[in-house]
Amino acid sequence: MISFEGQVAVVTGGGGGIGRMQALELARRGASVVVNDVGGLDRPEGPSADDVVAEIRAAGGQAVPSYDSVATPEGGRAIIECALDNFGTVDAILHYAGTWRSVLFDDMTIDQLDPVLDVHLRGAFFVTGPAWAVMKAKGYGRIVLCSSSTGVFGRRFGSNYSAAKAGLIGLGRTLSLEGREHGVFTNCLMPIARSPVQKYPYMPPKEMLEDYKVTGLPRPIPEEATTERLVPLPTYLASSACTVSGESFSGGGGRYARVFVGVTSGWLSETDSIPTAEDIAEHLDEIEDRSSFLVPNSIYDELREIADQLAARDGKELPARMESRSFS
Repeated sequence: MISFEGQVAVVTGGGGGIGRMQALELARRGASVVVNDVGGLDRPEGPSADDVVAEIRAAGGQAVPSYDSVATPEGGRAIIECALDNFGTVDAILHYAGTWRSVLFDDMTIDQLDPVLDVHLRGAFFVTGPAWAVMKAKGYGRIVLCSSSTGVFGRRFGSNYSAAKAGLIGLGRTLSLEGREHGVFTNCLMPIARSPVQKYPYMPPKEMLEDYKVTGLPRPIPEEATTERLVPLPTYLASSACTVSGESFSGGGGRYARVFVGVTSGWLSETDSIPTAEDIAEHLDEIEDRSSFLVPNSIYDELREIADQLAARDGKELPARMESRSFS
């Protein structure tokens, strides 16, 4: 059994939805949990951090509430200080805090952009930052950033949300590169789960709901996509059993899958010519051909791949470190 005995986990947005179920599961597996939720902002009638803490304590677990906002540096520090003051350390951060302002790009205002960036993207910086030194010093840490398939695949009425969620993927990749040698692993979760119907001040517009009809399904999210079926994935990613870092995973309805960004082998222009826009148009099919592609671990992998192709084109010998590289 994957255990969190002796570990301390911070769950932002832990007062309801996925965050609540996650906090309960971590506590069930032995973690001491900081349940962070501002409460009342987007869920005036929904559950709170106090409710979740009471559930955990009633079951014999250890938990404390945190009401600070992830959207400010001061709030992020306070959340981690809550973990240190009450439990002495922090081993895992699961960043579920979120907010929504769903409008078309034409109608986007700064008041609809900033709150989404502040909570989803900047919040990840503000909460993870104060814990980073603690994790590096102890040589261990697990960070799960709640991204979204919207951040990779997009959707209408979601430019602010998709930009914030895509930013988390970039953040997760870099944290994995900087943290691996210190035993700090970071991965992104792209959840698909049905939440209880609640009265939100910022309900999605009816036109957005109409978009879901293109799926041809009776409802956009299957009934099988419950939080209970989702939580096993981030629970693993937050545990000492997790051996991967810098990756993104989709979970929903009992299906768990890796999401990745790849680079096609593309088209390489001739040695002694400067390509034109017309050349790009002529070779577009070759550029877009996905029969051969690379999934880089960092930007340096792509740079090496370009160097490999240039060397092969010009008949130069490849360094030994590059000869083993291959496309998928």
